[in-house]
Formats: sequence, structure tokens, C-alpha cells
Amino acid sequence: MPSALILGASRGIGLGLVHELQSRGWQVTATHRGPAPELAATGARTAVVDMDDDATLAALAADLAGERFDHVLINAGISGNRADTASNVSREAMAQLFWTNSIAPIRAARRLLPLVKDGGSIGFMTSILGSVGGRSTAWAELYSASKAALNSLTRGFAVQDVGQRPVAVLNLHPGWVKTAMGGADADIDVATSVKGLANVIEAAHPPGQRYLDYTGATIPW
Repeated sequence: MPSALILGASRGIGLGLVHELQSRGWQVTATHRGPAPELAATGARTAVVDMDDDATLAALAADLAGERFDHVLINAGISGNRADTASNVSREAMAQLFWTNSIAPIRAARRLLPLVKDGGSIGFMTSILGSVGGRSTAWAELYSASKAALNSLTRGFAVQDVGQRPVAVLNLHPGWVKTAMGGADADIDVATSVKGLANVIEAAHPPGQRYLDYTGATIPW
């Protein structure tokens, strides 16, 4: 039975992935920050983790020490204030956005990398908005910058931390999804996104790093 650890699964895409992977026979461990009755109802093993709190990440790594997962997914993130731009954002708001979306995922990945099986993969939920080469819009410039920073940091993680281990690093774009973050006008629903993401996660990936969308298509860095 394949196994997955999903950080940030109380709602939206994370919760949808718990359901989708379970329906495919995966054993799922999932984290949440606050009350998560819908996640509890899935029957998945759960743990409380705040991505911004190193102590909770250390506790999770300690609790799971000795276990190995086929896939570890770092899904947590925030959108920030969509009205903020580089011209008006406060230092505090910018620091929080980049900490949660760019720095915290790398710190989590470094703690959890020992839990990934050889031949497995570790994924980061990023966005096509983090693509410098593929972007055609200036929408959400600070959120986009935080995801571009995440993409850049994962390149270093893949080279320095994963190194020669037979582990794939997947930067994943879920599509523009109808969630609390994506909004009602988004292109696709959660079911479509997570079905595609599960296909990507289940696919055989040789060691190395890939930037893929939920259909498996490669995105320019």
C-alpha cells in the first residue's frame, strides 16, 4: 500500500488530495493547523502542525521517525492581501507572505526529507504564477514573487539536500482552482485538480526536479 504525508490538508486541495489518494488505496497521514472536522471524517491519521512554527514541525518529524513515505507533499500557503503591491505593502505583510510561502516550506522539507523512501518523491505546491519564463500577467505580483522564491529555493534544496539520493522533487501547479483562495471564478473544481495531481504523484519519476501542472505538463521556470 503506497503512503503519503500531506502538510496542509484541512480544506481545499489538500483535503481533496486526501480523499483522492485514499480512493486509490493510499495510506495517508495529513496535517492541519486548527479544527479540521472534514479531515477527521476521512479517517486519515492526522497531526497538528503550524508551518510557521518550527517546534510543531520538529514534533511531527520525531513522531514519524522510522517511517517512510512514497510521497511527501508540502501544501500549506497563504495568498496575502491581493490589493498589496511592491509600492504599498508593509514590511510585516511582505515578511509573513514570504515566510509562509517560501521559507517555511523549505524548512519543513529539510526536516521531512529523511521520511521519503528511496524511489519516492517530495512535492511543493507552487503555482504557474511563480514561473518567470511562463508568466503573461502581472496579477497578484507579490504572491507570484513568493512562489517564484519558493521555486528558486527548491532548486537549491534539490541539489544540496536531496543530492544523489534517488528521490524526485516535484514543483506542482494545481491549476486555478475553485477554493477559498482561488475564488468562485477559477477555471476548475477541486475534484479535477486533485485527480490530475494524484496522477502526477503516482507516475514514476526518476531522480531530479520537475515543474509540472496538474495535467503533467512541464512549466517553464
